[in-house]
Amino acid sequence: MDGKELRKIQFFAACSDTELYALAPLCRRATYQQFQSIHEEGSPSGKVYAVLKGEVVLYKSTDRADEPTRLAVVRAGEMFGFGEIMLSAYYTSASAATDCTLLEIGREDFVRRFLAVACFREQVLLALSKINRYHVCKVTGGGGLSDLALYLQTLSQECGKIVGGKIRIQRKLRQPEIASLLNLSREHVTRLFAKLKAEGVVDFNRGFPVIDRAWLDRTVRDKDLAASIQYRETPL
Repeated sequence: MDGKELRKIQFFAACSDTELYALAPLCRRATYQQFQSIHEEGSPSGKVYAVLKGEVVLYKSTDRADEPTRLAVVRAGEMFGFGEIMLSAYYTSASAATDCTLLEIGREDFVRRFLAVACFREQVLLALSKINRYHVCKVTGGGGLSDLALYLQTLSQECGKIVGGKIRIQRKLRQPEIASLLNLSREHVTRLFAKLKAEGVVDFNRGFPVIDRAWLDRTVRDKDLAASIQYRETPL
């Protein structure tokens, strides 16, 4: 492969042609069919991956073996595995959500060669910081409320119309779809919306959410984090 393909990956966008030329031979192209396993939780963490084409789902097993928790969907232009590469084993599993083409980078090359490139290293650290911010927000929010509020913030920016002190989302939402997007049970999402409705901060008008603007502003303090989260429109 050549440096032109590496430039398709957002982590390499600021790299020079010389840097890309040196790094490109260290990447191996691999193809996976839909639903094919890429790496398993608990297996040796030997590679970092970049998605050239298609989508990859990251997930983790739960107490219920038949219902793993979906953590994220990685799209073309993004990378995964860099947060686990210094562990002895992968903490999550990854499989192809669609037919996909990946670039695979060996552990030693990633640590010694890729992280030696300053602009690439900065992007990795920024991504790890975002992951940390998200989990801190999730833990301190408690009970799935922060996840729901971050999603409502995203919707308010994408398709919200401000009327007085309310944000009217110009898209119908179904609670089962929201539950799937946020990795929460349907019952949990139903309880969250019931609680917010009782507090008078979120309601539905014929399936269209109506959100109290002041409440959302208080609840979602990290607006940059909310803007950086990408949601898959059609749940897997």
